[in-house]
Amino acid sequence: MVMATATIGKVSGADAGARTIPCRYAGRCGGACREFRGDVLDPAIFAELDCVAYHRRRGVLVFLLVAFAAAAVGFWLAFTFDQRQGLAELKTFGDEQLHRWSARLEREIDKFGILPLTVAMDRDVISFLTAPDQSEKRDALSAYLARLNIAAGTQQVFVIDTKAEVVASSNWQDAKSFVGRNISYRPYYRDAVPGRVTGYYAIGTTGNAPGYYLATEVEENGRRVGVVAVKIDLEQLESDWLNGTAEPILMTDANDIVVLSSREDWKYRSLGPLDPKKIEQMNETQQYNRHIVEPLVWQATGGAGDGRSFIITGDRSGTRTYLADSRYLPNVAMTLTVLSDTTGVSVRAAERATVAAVLILLVALSVRIVNQRRLATRERLLARDALQEAYNYLERQFEERNRQLRSTNEELRHEVVERIKAARRLKSFQDEMIRTENLAVIGQLSAGLAHEINQPLAALSTLSENAVRFLELNDTSTVRHNLERICDLVRRMGVLTGQLRSFARRTDGELGPVDLHHSIDSAVALLGHRIKKEKVDLVVHKPQQPITVMGDAVRLEQVLVNLISNAMDALTGNGEPRIEITAGRDGAWAVIDVVDNGHGLSHTVMDRLFEPFFTTKKTSGLGLGLAISQDIVRRFGGDLTAANTAAGGARFRVSLRPVEASENDHG
Repeated sequence: MVMATATIGKVSGADAGARTIPCRYAGRCGGACREFRGDVLDPAIFAELDCVAYHRRRGVLVFLLVAFAAAAVGFWLAFTFDQRQGLAELKTFGDEQLHRWSARLEREIDKFGILPLTVAMDRDVISFLTAPDQSEKRDALSAYLARLNIAAGTQQVFVIDTKAEVVASSNWQDAKSFVGRNISYRPYYRDAVPGRVTGYYAIGTTGNAPGYYLATEVEENGRRVGVVAVKIDLEQLESDWLNGTAEPILMTDANDIVVLSSREDWKYRSLGPLDPKKIEQMNETQQYNRHIVEPLVWQATGGAGDGRSFIITGDRSGTRTYLADSRYLPNVAMTLTVLSDTTGVSVRAAERATVAAVLILLVALSVRIVNQRRLATRERLLARDALQEAYNYLERQFEERNRQLRSTNEELRHEVVERIKAARRLKSFQDEMIRTENLAVIGQLSAGLAHEINQPLAALSTLSENAVRFLELNDTSTVRHNLERICDLVRRMGVLTGQLRSFARRTDGELGPVDLHHSIDSAVALLGHRIKKEKVDLVVHKPQQPITVMGDAVRLEQVLVNLISNAMDALTGNGEPRIEITAGRDGAWAVIDVVDNGHGLSHTVMDRLFEPFFTTKKTSGLGLGLAISQDIVRRFGGDLTAANTAAGGARFRVSLRPVEASENDHG
């Protein structure tokens, strides 16, 4: 980034004596400011600079963005805080309503809970249910139940026998009498137990009147003889809701169906879609008689904590969001819910949050104005000193950078010389290691070559002595024959020593065309004595057409000798040692495979096979052969790899780049 500066001062020659003044936007300009020349060092000139004008506009934009962002955050924080406060107040109100109406409902239920237990323990009722003929006592028992019904203020009191038929009822004289009706489909009959009252809300199938049923079992000597049921009216509680609170209140049963509500249009509607199995079950129990249960608009939008949730509900005219406080009443197996309208809370929170956001904007604007005045005053006071200081600083920096540049150039020059020396030493060391390994191989081959030469020397001595004797006898034909054999032996010894001399000579490291066939033959010839001595079945597969690769003939022979020697070492103790050497093509590469029928390579050996100084030989070897061989092949532009064969032995592959015939002829 270029510092926002203006060049001021008298111009002499090439702007001699020019000075620069840093501004408040130093370090933020993306390009150089245009220059101003004059005698007056007035910081007001910065107002005319393109980069300064740009940063002033950007500063205003950034300020507006930050101010409005802070106002938005403040609005959100204030809105959230005030909304939480309002919701907390609604929760307190909802809790009070829940406590009030749940206590009222439980008192209403408990008030009548003793009635079915009293009737169930009445000896006349027990005698009636156990008597063979009940017709004579039915009217008397029904009249007794009618008196109890009037005294207690319940809707109906009735007795059911073991066949689920109502045998006595407080309304036995009415046209819609329960007497004779079978109510086996009602759960309160099936679930009744002795000594305890069970509750169930349903709509009557006779008079279509809703009510809450309290039932208990009548027992005689541990045997069920009937059931006593009391139907109470909860409509009075619903009427009190209509007159006692402006917020919606509703009671839902285990099927999530509204059975009591402060809103008449919500009754007998479900809180969401009903499961078909549940509809089938309600039809069997006739719990809601002929009422068609439809789903109510009821959508929970998330929890508000402490058992509360936000509910969106309403009708065709519109929906509202309520804070729902619910409490499950285990005595009646129903849930009481109080809904508190959150519209007022959100409106009030938005109003207060807007005031907070406006205050934040005013404070930010005041801070901006004060800060701009402070910066302007500071610039005017420090401008002259800053100009001279900047000039002196730049002059010192220029001298310092020149000095550092000269020092750095000298260090770089010295480092280049050192690196060249190090590279030469490294190459010399590598060549010496290759030479050392080569001499070590020659030492191993010398014993075999000595044996190969001793036999021809002994034959030469014998043939020479015989030639002298036959010459004295003037047998020239025999002498000629002996001399021809002597010439053959000398040529044979010359070939052996020539191969060893070629293998041992120094190489200049220059790469050129190398015949793979010749390299393989030379390596096999050098190891011929050891191959015969160790009785290794060595098979060489070569294509009819010669293969030429880029490399160094001496070093390639060294690699092959090392691979064949290692293969023979791996065959020690093998009853039928066999080595196959195959030369050929694999795609764009010329390859030489050296395969043995030994035990192969373990995973541990495979991982460290080409590491320097790693060896599995107990008595010999420095562990440099394979590492040097791989380095040689890679210098040729190829690679040396190893793998196990399917038969269990090891395969070492030398991959080299072939030289095409036309290229070879041209070279």
